Amino acid sequence: MSLEFEVAGQRYRAEKLDAFKQLHVSRKIAPIVPKLLPMFLKFAEQGDSMKADLAGMAEAFEPLAQALADMPDADCEYVFNACLAVVARNQGGNWASVWSGGSLMFDDIDIGAMVQIASKVIWDSLGPFIQGLLANKARGQAAA
Repeated sequence: MSLEFEVAGQRYRAEKLDAFKQLHVSRKIAPIVPKLLPMFLKFAEQGDSMKADLAGMAEAFEPLAQALADMPDADCEYVFNACLAVVARNQGGNWASVWSGGSLMFDDIDIGAMVQIASKVIWDSLGPFIQGLLANKARGQAAA
């Protein structure tokens, strides 16, 4: 089952990463997951209603921006390549891949859109794993 979403007025469809890509992406982002948990928690709590709240979105994406800045270039590129490779954009009723041969296929996809798209793919593919981390964190805080 694919995930459909909108970024910057464009409709996108993302397939889930295959199990090995999930493994490798999760390994690459593991060091930054603690920094990303606030963003994923906001996604889980607010979902699509968050897109109307620009201040909330900026606050949610701040840890992601810092985490990306801290990642080694090769890890960052791997994560974006893997995520963008499973995404297509609606073009007049047809779906066209956004990533091919190591290049973006649409000039209007900027860094902001790229980060949002990759975040959606990560949340869709790794969400259960991340939600498990959130549940464990909540249980640990409740026990304290």
